[in-house]
Amino acid sequence: MAEAYNMFWMMILSTVIGHCVAATLSSEQHVDENTILDLAEKSNKTFLKLIGLAIQNMRCDFDRCGQWSQWTGDMLYRGQFGVKTRSRDCWPESCNKTGPKVVENDNAIYEGNCPGSYNVTDGKLCIAYYTDKMNHSAAKQLCQKDGGNLITIDTKERYELAQKLFTSDNLLVQGTRRVAGGPFFDDSGNLLEDSPFFKWRTGQPNEGASVSLVVVFRGTEHYDASEGGKFSVLCEVRK
Repeated sequence: MAEAYNMFWMMILSTVIGHCVAATLSSEQHVDENTILDLAEKSNKTFLKLIGLAIQNMRCDFDRCGQWSQWTGDMLYRGQFGVKTRSRDCWPESCNKTGPKVVENDNAIYEGNCPGSYNVTDGKLCIAYYTDKMNHSAAKQLCQKDGGNLITIDTKERYELAQKLFTSDNLLVQGTRRVAGGPFFDDSGNLLEDSPFFKWRTGQPNEGASVSLVVVFRGTEHYDASEGGKFSVLCEVRK
């Protein structure tokens, strides 16, 4: 994206001021309004300075706010509708995001996606618990059939739910590794150890194992296990 952005401005410069001046810029150089203003000063071209100032003003108009927060709203069943909200900080009188700020809010109507056979917990999680124990492959297929996945314990709500339900039983959760001694990743490729709610039991994982391993959870800690082992399953459909 950055390379395309730079090439765009170099094409504009070549068109407006000629190839001789634009050629002084490298295609790998970051090109923005400051680059153009600096070039205008060196080449003593008034029209080029006007272009730089115009771009500066445009950027200021479109860059007075921070990033939007995550959407908030209850988990709903399919066929139900609700209103979700998000917010961001804006600085109406500053291009540098300093000084007095205001909060800008945004609302949108959304449709729920929790299957009717699942349970919604306190409006937050959409889950289904299966008592029949199964291996990792069968469990993934079961969850994906409903548009969900094996649960990942990556938030306080999910950790407390798993802790409450599985004090003496092993729960199969997201997490696999294919290299002996290697790290464990969830289905999206995120490193499990990066989550503040991921905690190995003492002595885990089995670093010397040469076979693929999966992750299970019981009580408060995570364990490794053989991929062919059978465990309880908790599926989740996320918003």
